[in-house]
Amino acid sequence: MTRKKKKKKKSRAVLTAQRLSFPEEAAIPWLPMLLDAYFIADKGIAAAIGKRLNNGEKLACARGCSSCCTTHVTIPVYPLEVVGIYWYVIEKMLGPERQALKAQLNEFGAGKACPFLIEGACSIHPMRPLACRHFNVFNRKCDPGEDPYYTRRHDVLTPDERYKNRAVAAMLPFHGIRDRAEKKRAARSGVLNKQVKNLHEIDWKNLAMRMEGRKPPLKA
Repeated sequence: MTRKKKKKKKSRAVLTAQRLSFPEEAAIPWLPMLLDAYFIADKGIAAAIGKRLNNGEKLACARGCSSCCTTHVTIPVYPLEVVGIYWYVIEKMLGPERQALKAQLNEFGAGKACPFLIEGACSIHPMRPLACRHFNVFNRKCDPGEDPYYTRRHDVLTPDERYKNRAVAAMLPFHGIRDRAEKKRAARSGVLNKQVKNLHEIDWKNLAMRMEGRKPPLKA
């Protein structure tokens, strides 16, 4: 008799997402909303990445790879995300990185790389916007100046709309929309999408002033 060889089961990649937490959550009502939104999005992203890894693809994105931070000039951010960035930069950033960021915010202008990119890394990584979280590239690193969304769309992760919509819905209480029925109506109407801003068009000099403890001047 011949023994049949047992087939080895292929190990499958299982990625997990962890919810960010800060001790200030109990005192800042909007902070748990934002962290919940990011956790929901990260869970969907982890599942989508894991699926592609199990199909034999390789995630090209890694620390030190910042091509998308320099090539993308349209990065949508929701109002609550802007609030989160302000809070994180003012309250959590310290030392040389804080000084470097403040200088970049003051000098930021059209056509420049993301103002939060410092020495090839995202200085606000825990609070990076949903748009940045969802952008993942597979199989090979981006060429200098390449936007793979246009050059090789198949290598760019397609977000799971279910998780994406749930993440956006988690921000609705910040806008006073808490009732379940109201949330559904808001989701259908895309009310938050109408308030999205382009990160590159925001006047970040105001944040630099806040970092110094100064208030931006009132607009006429």
